[in-house]
Amino acid sequence: MNNHTFAVELVRWWEANKRELPWKNTKDPYKIWISEIILQQTRVEQGKPYFDAFVRNFPNITTLANAKEDQVLKLWEGLGYYSRARNLHYTAKYVSDILNGIFPSSYQDLIKLKGVGPYTAAAIASFAYDLPHAVVDGNVIRLVSRILGISEPVDNPKIHKDIHNFVSNSIEYTSPASFNQALMDFGSMVCKPSSPECKACIFQSFCEANIKNLVSQIPRKNKKAPRKERYFHFFDLRINNDETTIIVQRSDSDIWKKLYELPLLETSDVRPLIELDFNNKLQEIFGINELNFEISFSKRKLTQILTHQKIHGFFYEVKVNNKLEKINPPYYLVKRKKVSNFAFPKIINDYIRTAYNS
Repeated sequence: MNNHTFAVELVRWWEANKRELPWKNTKDPYKIWISEIILQQTRVEQGKPYFDAFVRNFPNITTLANAKEDQVLKLWEGLGYYSRARNLHYTAKYVSDILNGIFPSSYQDLIKLKGVGPYTAAAIASFAYDLPHAVVDGNVIRLVSRILGISEPVDNPKIHKDIHNFVSNSIEYTSPASFNQALMDFGSMVCKPSSPECKACIFQSFCEANIKNLVSQIPRKNKKAPRKERYFHFFDLRINNDETTIIVQRSDSDIWKKLYELPLLETSDVRPLIELDFNNKLQEIFGINELNFEISFSKRKLTQILTHQKIHGFFYEVKVNNKLEKINPPYYLVKRKKVSNFAFPKIINDYIRTAYNS
C-alpha cells in the first residue's frame, strides 16, 4: 500500500468517525501535554476523569508548577506509573521558571522536557502546532505491521524504524494533526489487539495480514522476562485507642517512589512473619524496647500486577497498647480518619477502602 493512499483514506475515515474527547478540540500545548502524559500508560476511558481533574485543579502551567508534589501525586492516585506524575510536576516547574511559562513549540525542544519521549513530543508538535511529526505507539505499530504484513518481532529496533518511516512518509500527504488523531483512533477503534473489526476495515483489501489470514499472529513481540515475585508484609498499626495509625513515605528508587505506605517488611518468599519480626519492626518505629502489642493473624492478602513485578501484599492488624505520642522518623503518626488524604499505591488503597470503612 502506498503512503498517499494510506494517509488520505485514513483521514477520510477519521473525519466521519472521530471520537469526541475533551483534549481534542484545543490547540493549547499545556492541555495536550497533560492528556498525552496521562494516556502514556492509561486507557482513554480511564484517563478522561483524571484529565478533567487536572485541568480543573491546575488550569495552566503556573498553577501546576506551584502545587505541592503531594497534591499532584494524590490527584494521580490510581493511574499507576507514578514517575509520570513526578515528571509532570518537574516539567511544569521547569517551563514556568526557566522558560517563563512558555511551552516549547518545536519537536527538538519538546523532546528535551523530562517525561517527554518521541511519541509525546510528536503528539504535542502535531496537535498544538500542526508540525509533521508522526506518532508511533502500540496502536500505530499494530495497524501498520498488519497492513504491511510484518511477521518479525515489532520490538526489534529495525522493524520499529521501518514502521516509523512508513507513517512519517505518509503524514506529508495530509494535515499532521488529523493524520495522527486518525492513526490513534483507527488503531483503538478498528484495528484492535483482539477481535479487530476486519470486515468494517477500509484497508481490508490492502492489508497483508488480512489477505494472508495472519491478523491474530501480528504484531509479534520478543518473549518478555517473567515478572519478579515480591512479598510485602504491611503493618496496619492501631494506636491510642484505635484513633491513630502510622504511615511512611517511600523515598528510594524502588517502585512507588514518593507515595505513602503502611510500615513494611519484605521477605524473599511467601513465608509468614514470626513474632520476632513484629517486635524488631515496632522497635525500629517507636524506639521503645518494651512494647505491649497484639497481632491479628487473620491476615488479608491482596496482589498488584506491575509491568515487571507481581506484588503479594499481606496485611496484619497490630494493636499497640502503649500510650504513644511520638515516633521515630521517617514514620508519621496519622489520625485513621485522615489517612485517605495521602497518596498510596493501589494495593494499599484497596486494603484501606475495606479495613478502614468497616
